[in-house]
Amino acid sequence: MRDVIKEIWYGNVNVAERDSGRKDLKELVELINKNGKSLSEHLDKHSKELFDKYCESSKEYRLLNAEQAFIDGFSLGARIMAEAFIGTNDLF
Repeated sequence: MRDVIKEIWYGNVNVAERDSGRKDLKELVELINKNGKSLSEHLDKHSKELFDKYCESSKEYRLLNAEQAFIDGFSLGARIMAEAFIGTNDLF
């Protein structure tokens, strides 16, 4: 366990970059990219700038949302482990 904690500390574990192996997710990302590129090609300069801003803010939201999901999942896993070792009465 200590090796995993060290790897997380040094930034060597990046869950967001791991390939989940899920074909449906990969296909959806490819479709989003294809449609975004196609839409961008049909926009005038002002609309394209607005679309780019939208894409950037959406990306920032997704990153923050993924970060919170990771935190929530990690916290839940830690609580499950604590409950397994300590019991439910001593946690809170």
